[in-house]
Amino acid sequence: MKKRTTLARMGSLPLLTLLLIPLTGVAQTLISYPGPLTCADQSVAARAVRTPKDAEVFIQCAYEYVQEMGFEEARRAFHEDERWKSGPIYVFVAELTPVPGASRSIVQPPDPSMEGKPWGFLMDDFGNDLMSEFYRIGSNFGGGWIYYAFTNPVTGEMEPKATYFRKIDWEGIPAAIGAGIYRRDLPGTCRSEEVNAALLDADPSETRLQEFVRCAAMELDSEGYFASVSLANDPRWRSGSIYLFGLDTYGYTFFSGSPANPIIGSELSSIYIDSFGGRNVLAAADAFGETFLYYSNHNPATNRWQRKVTLVKRVTSFGVPVLIGAGYYLD
Repeated sequence: MKKRTTLARMGSLPLLTLLLIPLTGVAQTLISYPGPLTCADQSVAARAVRTPKDAEVFIQCAYEYVQEMGFEEARRAFHEDERWKSGPIYVFVAELTPVPGASRSIVQPPDPSMEGKPWGFLMDDFGNDLMSEFYRIGSNFGGGWIYYAFTNPVTGEMEPKATYFRKIDWEGIPAAIGAGIYRRDLPGTCRSEEVNAALLDADPSETRLQEFVRCAAMELDSEGYFASVSLANDPRWRSGSIYLFGLDTYGYTFFSGSPANPIIGSELSSIYIDSFGGRNVLAAADAFGETFLYYSNHNPATNRWQRKVTLVKRVTSFGVPVLIGAGYYLD
């Protein structure tokens, strides 16, 4: 993270970020206490931090690591060990002080030259000094969540960031130990340049598939029937072997981007039920709201039968339940 005197305006913020902006203009916080949770119960490394819960467990483990190993070893580890530093995920430590602009950086792996220096005033987009907000929450609640914008060390761009921290005594100095996740890791993030069929086709994974289907479901939920044309045909939602489909809960196709047969469209239609040994996978998807399915299907991009991983999500669009899904091929 680079030092900035003012955090740049984000322009068009994603849906989740907008939901987190309080009416008062002050950065909103969500307190989540670790309680009896210890790192022995759950542990997560930096490379695996993807969700808010992951961030909470990650910082609980970092907090315990300091208590167990001491300050110097913790400082070294936070800078050097892959367990604590991976891409945009890292552990930071910052001084908590009531004096505006005086909070010093203690551990800052992306920019060690900042360590020992005051952050100065960091006015966030929600109307207050960021470090003062850390002090307010740390002093009154012992830690929690803060939402703001900051420089992503991987992209070099200012991005909305949700940070979880705990208050810690660092060599006699009241401090915050924390880590944050950037916009694309927050549920509900749907920037087209970050979530699209081409990226999923180039680098398929269950995590990317979840992002893709959830974003499509949000569009269907907000636009209703009118979204079906773009979901079936827009290049954002259709690339190579990646396409979206929508069914009703009886298995009848609502829309499909399948280049093989856009009329029948989905391998989850009732005529394909034998692919699952007679199991009613649509009923399961309807009951659970979001399900992964594993089966073999004809890949229109290769003209071969291949194993496929599909995610199906239930969404109610204008009062009508719809199962929207997509998948990627293996082999």
